[in-house]
Order: sequence, then structure tokens, then C-alpha cells
Amino acid sequence: MKTKDHSIAFEQDHPAAASASSSSSSPGAPVLDTQLRAVAKQFLCCTPVRTIQWNGLLDGPLAWEAQERLLNATVDHPLVVRYPVSIEYQLAFLKRLLTDLAAMNVEPHDRMYERYCAMMQAPPLTDLPLDDPSIGLSYKHYELPQGQGVISLKESGAFVSDGTTGLCSWQAAKALCEHISNNRDDFQGRNILELGSGVGLAGIYLAKCFEPSIIVMSDCHGSVLGALRDNVQLNFPSAATVDCDNPLVSLLLDSGNTLIGVMELDWQCVSASNLSQLIEPDVIVAADIVYDHTLFPALLSTLNYIFCLSNNRCKFVLACTERNQDTLSEFLQLLITAKFRINEESISPSRHFHWDSSASNIRIFTISRS
Repeated sequence: MKTKDHSIAFEQDHPAAASASSSSSSPGAPVLDTQLRAVAKQFLCCTPVRTIQWNGLLDGPLAWEAQERLLNATVDHPLVVRYPVSIEYQLAFLKRLLTDLAAMNVEPHDRMYERYCAMMQAPPLTDLPLDDPSIGLSYKHYELPQGQGVISLKESGAFVSDGTTGLCSWQAAKALCEHISNNRDDFQGRNILELGSGVGLAGIYLAKCFEPSIIVMSDCHGSVLGALRDNVQLNFPSAATVDCDNPLVSLLLDSGNTLIGVMELDWQCVSASNLSQLIEPDVIVAADIVYDHTLFPALLSTLNYIFCLSNNRCKFVLACTERNQDTLSEFLQLLITAKFRINEESISPSRHFHWDSSASNIRIFTISRS
């Protein structure tokens, strides 16, 4: 397994959780430890406060020591201090805690009031590392399965920022990561190309945990590519830069076991991209790229081109949110007409990557062609 760089194991990166057993010897300590870890994981990736699963943490009075440990695991977590999650999100989280503590007739910890008031009065942050205030980016931190570390991403809190939807991690990307985690053999050690990478959640997860020989993350919007490059560098700070003479490749890193590339890839010009000189994919992955039927001809042309590179030996794993049944059906029919085979996969439960499976009609397909 590769070095986890800044995203060291959760216990090391999460002092509130790591010190739980040593800081408390009461019979209820293991339960509190579990509750804190579960809430902290959801907080770090900005799970909507209304949907956080508290696992009984707020079912009864929360002692000052427990409140302090909760603050250490969330708003004062070292990753949040260095790479802050949205201030609006932190305020909503603290407001929920203060409301529930008042309902329990429990005095809130002094630091909880101090942090809330300080955030209310703070001016907008403009000097965060990698932050771009012009499009409202902040950070989210995704704890990986089996203690494999954390992915930190700068994202937008808005669905549309700077004229694109690619600056946040969508539900389908999280569902794709869940699918990948449950189908390791399909991705381990492969040559992987990601289409429409956005801010890079799935691609960085594959690069960190599945030791691909090469993974190329691609997009075509300038702001998205900028955020994607920053996120790759943030999560692989020790990787060596590799020279590349392809002007569309804006970043190529060697992490030791894996080459990691960021590439501008316009589906309408894929044949002129010199993609074949960089990678012959075994696997193509993508999430939420089939929402606009006007893009389908270019996407189909891209898939035809890539499958030809591998003599049809590659496969395409596509995750999407079915917002319009007719639009998705149109794309699937285009694939069938082009002699692709489509297999719909079962959706893995949301265990490691928090996404609202009840509110989104996520579908995942494996697409191949002989």
C-alpha cells in the first residue's frame, strides 16, 4: 500500500478519537468513542446536518468532557483548522448542538459558544491554502475504508459555480467510490482513465488505494481542472513531478507505484488529444456525465476511440443519478446501437462514503464490447 502522505491513518489524524480509550476509563467510554468517530466522519465530509446519524450521542445529557471531545473531533479537528470546511456548515452544526443541549437543559461548553460567536463575526476567508474566494471553495475530508487515510478536497458548496457543475462531489461519485471499494479486483493495478473527474474524489481514491499503474483524471472546464490539479497535489504532496510533452496534460506525478495525470480532454477533439501516447486504459470510470443529451454524440465518439485503443479489452464503469429517465434511456440505447454490452450493477449500501441513497436514484453500469 502506498504512502498516505498528509492523509495519515484516521486514528493519527483524529486525536479526539485516537485518545478516547486513554482519556476515559468509564464503562460507557467505548460507546462514546464509537459515537464520536461516526459523527466526526460525517462532519468532515459535510454531511447535511439534518441527515447526520448521531448514533445516540444526543439522546441524553452530554457532559462537558464529552462536549470537549466532540469539538476536538469536529470544528477543532487539525484538518479542519488547516483546511477549513464551510463556515456556514460549521455554524449549522454548532447551532444544532446548542439547540439540543438547551432542550436537554445542559450547559454548553464555553468553547462551543466561543467558536460559534467567533464564526458569526469572522470576515469571509480569503487567504486559505488553495482557496479561491471568487467561486466560494472550501474543503471536505473523506475518511477512507479500512484505515486507508483521508482524502481532502477543495469543493464548492453550490451546485453550479463559475458556470460549471464540476466543482463539487456529487452523490453518484460517492456511490461509485462505494462500488469500487466492494469490487477491488476490478480496479487493483489497472490502467485507469476517468472522464469528467470534477474535483477528483473517485480518481484520487483509486490512486491512493488501488495502486493503478497509471491513472489519468480528465475534464475540460478551466476552473474544474484548476481545482482538480490542486486536489491531486494536496493529497500527494511527496509525489515527484514527471515531464510530459503533451500540452493537454497539466500535471503528471509519480507517487512511487502509480503515475497520476490530470488532463484536459474535450470529447469533441479526443482523436487529436494524443491520449494514446499517455495511457491505454484497462478501465474507464465516470460519474454523472450523462445528464445532457447534447453531449452524447461526443461522449460516444470518445468511448469508441478509447475502446479501439485497447482492442475492446477495456470496460467502462458508469455511475449516474437518474434525473430524467428518458435522457438516460437515450444514452443507453446509443450504446446498444454501437454494439456495447450493458450490465447494470447492484448498488452498494452507503457504508464508507456518505450519500443519501433514499433521495437519489443512483444507477451503476458496467459497459463492455467484444
